[in-house]
Amino acid sequence: MEHRIEQDNEGVSPVIAVILMVAITVVLAAVLYVWAASFLEQGDTSPFAQFTSTKNSSGDYYVTVVKVSTKYDLEAFSYFLKDSTGTTSEFGEIAMQNLSGNVVGVDVSYDATCDDSCDADLQTRSDAVNDDSGSVYAVTFNDNDRDGKLSAGDKFTARGSGHSSDGPADDDWSMEVKFDNTGDVIGSKRLG
Repeated sequence: MEHRIEQDNEGVSPVIAVILMVAITVVLAAVLYVWAASFLEQGDTSPFAQFTSTKNSSGDYYVTVVKVSTKYDLEAFSYFLKDSTGTTSEFGEIAMQNLSGNVVGVDVSYDATCDDSCDADLQTRSDAVNDDSGSVYAVTFNDNDRDGKLSAGDKFTARGSGHSSDGPADDDWSMEVKFDNTGDVIGSKRLG
């Protein structure tokens, strides 16, 4: 029995081999890109915020924003004033808004941010919140940098009882801020 080895010179041309390898590489890169891009699309993510709290002799508690990881418009946030047991005493929208005819918000700096386009109903509400001693509006908000966003330096005032305040807040109460897009509480601070 004789074994013969025959040489076969037929095969895939080098040009076709290169074209196939490039095509396979492109398809593989496209698949990896789509896979990696799916990790980047997470939708709305909640920012986080840090606050400080101080109390003045009038019975007012100032909760000042120290840091916010991502700035969003004030309309994206709401606040909660909670008593010592965690029960919500007051809550609401931060930004002055007219929601289907219902004027809401506690931003006392509204007139400084809207210029000539101020809505009369919202201006009236802002003035009422600012002039109240705390008996109707226990919490006010001041957008100190007037950018319309929750940002460092902005300040909540929770009114307690004192010689010029008539609000419910006390030393063992807390203020929470919620990001409405996701429903997450982005920060909380104990008063006092």
